Amino acid sequence: MALTYKAQLVEALISSLSGVKAGAPFTINWTTTLKSFLSKRNHNTLHFLAYSTKIYRPLSKQAVTLIFDIGKTTKKVLVFDQNFHAIEEQTDTFAEINDEDGFPSENLTLLTEWIDAKLDRYLNHNEFAVTHINFSTYGASMVHVGADGRPLAFYNYLKPLPENCKNEFFTTYNGKGDLLTRTASPFLGLLNSGLQLYWLKHVRPDLFARIATSLHFPQYFTFLLTKKKFSDITSVGCHTMLWDFGKNDYHEWVYREKVDMLFPKIHTADYTMDHEHNGRKIKVGVGVHDSSAALMPYLGVMKEKFLLLSSGTWNICFNPFNDQLLSSKELSQDCLCFLTFDGKPVKASRIFLGHEHELQQRELAAFFKLDPEFYKTIEFNPSLYRRLKEQKSFIGFCPLGMENTGPDLQANLSATNYSGFQSFEEAQHHLIRQLVRWQKISIDLIDPNQEVKDLIVVGGFTKSKLFLDIMKLELPERRILISDHPRATALGAAWLVCGKEAYGDKTHLLNVSEA
Repeated sequence: MALTYKAQLVEALISSLSGVKAGAPFTINWTTTLKSFLSKRNHNTLHFLAYSTKIYRPLSKQAVTLIFDIGKTTKKVLVFDQNFHAIEEQTDTFAEINDEDGFPSENLTLLTEWIDAKLDRYLNHNEFAVTHINFSTYGASMVHVGADGRPLAFYNYLKPLPENCKNEFFTTYNGKGDLLTRTASPFLGLLNSGLQLYWLKHVRPDLFARIATSLHFPQYFTFLLTKKKFSDITSVGCHTMLWDFGKNDYHEWVYREKVDMLFPKIHTADYTMDHEHNGRKIKVGVGVHDSSAALMPYLGVMKEKFLLLSSGTWNICFNPFNDQLLSSKELSQDCLCFLTFDGKPVKASRIFLGHEHELQQRELAAFFKLDPEFYKTIEFNPSLYRRLKEQKSFIGFCPLGMENTGPDLQANLSATNYSGFQSFEEAQHHLIRQLVRWQKISIDLIDPNQEVKDLIVVGGFTKSKLFLDIMKLELPERRILISDHPRATALGAAWLVCGKEAYGDKTHLLNVSEA
């Protein structure tokens, strides 16, 4: 029976192609073809459709873009359709392992196996035809590989840099006192990932001698797939202490230590290459640092200048329109620079505000003997806010968790007088007003003349209407906007590998609206 079905379907196909000249382009009118076939069979249509779908499913595979979004904690693989809607998403977490010193580190072997398994699944999928692939990862991390392409070492960026190594480095290369301003980053230990190579060269020379190439984390995964080695500008420029923002080149110390020879050629993060799989070409992106990937869609959508406030445990504010070198004052207050996908400087400031919010809420809940989550029920009270502002009796909060981080808050350093609050509602309005004021100090560091009016808030604080309402009143010089796209980093990586011709008319996907 199956052969009869197949023969008659082939007959119908041949009939639909009658009159087509050899070598000429053609399209199959499936409606006409199926009608012709069914008219010759007196069988149930569903029976036929079930059979034909089973045979011809490969003919109708959906073109998709595959994105790996590798966070410090959460690893994601996402499938985007041609309209950049996420049609499939898988999330995994992996337990850390200890490095040779017993310090917790990414399980690179397990992560590599996971990536390989996901690539195998989607490149051989029954319903998807992968046309583009890209990788976005957390920054400040490198995979050091040997001549055979196998990983030799990978270190957690939280691993302490030995004090004597730090002192030796700064004595040698900070004679002019401008190393941090030139490389646009405060000293952050191995978060300045370039210092990994200095440390390895001077402390572990045997291991260093075996390194053939040092790959920034996104490019390690591109290498796994394509066997080609690259560096991308966003990974080089994310507080690595490698890049001289004044020269737009590696810093002098990189050349003097000869570690530049370990890095492949630098490309912008929209660079792509062709990769062949089973006779089919796939566009593969060079990879991108996650912060730059998350910023990219807003650069593509916004018509006016903007600041982007990424809120969460850390609140990081990005100003893509301030290309001035960092000053010593800015550096001392937790400012740094990133690079956009096309290599333009982005000045950023950070403050530990989400962490502070959590600690303060815990203290208030304990004082008022309430559930720690009760604060989420408090709504903005305009009359209470006006009364508190008119009374000019603002009760300042003592920071609980921001010591040696963020901007100079000029804060009250004596214990907060919780008994001065008449109610929990009043305490909440005071607290959020205080947090917004601290946030404003951090924002103004990267836009001191308030030249940029639009401030886009994304992340955790967009869920607090109380925070947004008070922010609008405390920052009248800004227009407070919110964006609720849950996958901006992955979307940015997808847009980078697919190119503007693919996403140019899809910018409506990134909804930005007034708070």
